[in-house]
Amino acid sequence: MPSAQNWLLLLAYDGTCYHGWQVQPNSPSIQETLEQAITSLTGETVKVNGAGRTDSGVHALNFTVNFSAVANNFKTAEKWRVALNAVLPPDIVVKYAQKVSADFHARHNAVGKRYRYLISNQPYQSPFSLNQSWWVSHSLDIKLMREAAGLLVGKHDFSAFRAASCSSPSPLKDLREITISKVRSRYSTLQIEMEANSFLQHMVRIIAGTLVEVGRGHKSVKDVAVALESGLRKQAGITAPGHGLYSLSVIYPEGLIKWPPEVLDN
Repeated sequence: MPSAQNWLLLLAYDGTCYHGWQVQPNSPSIQETLEQAITSLTGETVKVNGAGRTDSGVHALNFTVNFSAVANNFKTAEKWRVALNAVLPPDIVVKYAQKVSADFHARHNAVGKRYRYLISNQPYQSPFSLNQSWWVSHSLDIKLMREAAGLLVGKHDFSAFRAASCSSPSPLKDLREITISKVRSRYSTLQIEMEANSFLQHMVRIIAGTLVEVGRGHKSVKDVAVALESGLRKQAGITAPGHGLYSLSVIYPEGLIKWPPEVLDN
């Protein structure tokens, strides 16, 4: 019997109609939709490993997944890309596919992740931002937000910035970078980007919500420092809505994975 080949896919998806990445009972998910698409093409029952567990409504620009299949009719990466895009719904797209070693895992081999959070900060809600960014009508003090963000960069216990249901064995994370930029588009006027070795459940959304509260004057920079030091969730800010969050990139050790520059969205 032919041996199975491990395949790595680069996805983009609009998470509006899905309850996140992971398979959910009685609710559509990205993982289940992708697994069903592969089964419809091959007849094989496969498990697709995602680079992380995005929440309900969260989007992805460059999300990685891997799976193993025998699939004699799909011997090239390009055949997988074309065939999957023919059967997947239009809000999930395979941008690129490649062969990887049998022991490669999209999540376990990752050494970092980068997320982007979009905010539409204007007095009216743009019709284009309904499911694509968080509408904040009150003016924001970007300088204070950046000052508060600077306190969070580095290796810390992020217990105050994790969901109560978070199952991560350790709250210690290395938040390598936070940038806050004014970038006007039809979806948003402000974007927050974060990169870390990994993230706790809802960590990006809680940090984004906390920074917005600082920008509105509901919390001070000192309040953020107190929250970080205390480790108490109640000391941090609100959890920003999922529809403003985008998985921007999954980082692997240098030389392990290479994507053509033209398929990477930024």
